[in-house]
Amino acid sequence: MLGQDLVPYLRAKGYDVFPTASDTLSLLETADSMQEKLEPFSPQVIIHAAAYTNVDGAEREPELTMAVNKDGTRNLALAAKALGAILVYVSTDYVFDGLKQEPYLPTDRPNPINMYGLSKYYGELMVSELMEEYYVVRTSWLYGIHRQNFVQWVLDQARTGCEIKAVTDWVGSPTWTGNLCVAIETIMNSGAFGIYHGADHGAISRYEQAKAICRAAGLSDGHVRPISSSDLNMAANRPHYSVLACPELSVPSWETGLQAYLAQYCQQSPAS
Repeated sequence: MLGQDLVPYLRAKGYDVFPTASDTLSLLETADSMQEKLEPFSPQVIIHAAAYTNVDGAEREPELTMAVNKDGTRNLALAAKALGAILVYVSTDYVFDGLKQEPYLPTDRPNPINMYGLSKYYGELMVSELMEEYYVVRTSWLYGIHRQNFVQWVLDQARTGCEIKAVTDWVGSPTWTGNLCVAIETIMNSGAFGIYHGADHGAISRYEQAKAICRAAGLSDGHVRPISSSDLNMAANRPHYSVLACPELSVPSWETGLQAYLAQYCQQSPAS
């Protein structure tokens, strides 16, 4: 989802970009295999935007989750280091437990409460322990046009008049992939290696977000129903509050990101 927006964005900015997919470069490969495949491109920067991202699936497949998000990241970090490339690792707000109740800073101590968050945190540790020239970029509630996501699900439900049950006690920073592309470019050109947060500004619950999505798209929000996360039978716990503070960046609001997403979606699917 992120990679398919990053490639045209960076190309438009004048970068030489070489996209890879899992059928050409898998996170289940060895570090030597990754290095061999990447070497012909002589990369200066490698953006690691791939992951096992099924939060509930991660509870059922912990070995695969760790193999991809922890060990795969470790091997890519080793390959990047051998090639003299800077590594940009995209991480998640789910490395936090959600107990802080105010926006998390990049310096706050992670304490993941599900397997997905734990695997991504281990990935962060692999990068920071193995490399000197790296950027970890944590993001939150990411959505974009290239994959099914919460925003698209709400739109689909609203257009068909179906009931939309949305949680009131999950609060985060909805982030459009287009805005994250800008943040990643800014960070990777900063020269100040370390951990960053890249998320749209603001905090909102899933319930209020669902209502805002409907209104922004000119649809009725009358079918949106508030529920508690305790009403859901989900395999993985989620942090109740995972808003990210981005002190090093000037980031747009989540409302601005939503409008940009809707405009992008309409351009891609005029019939909708």
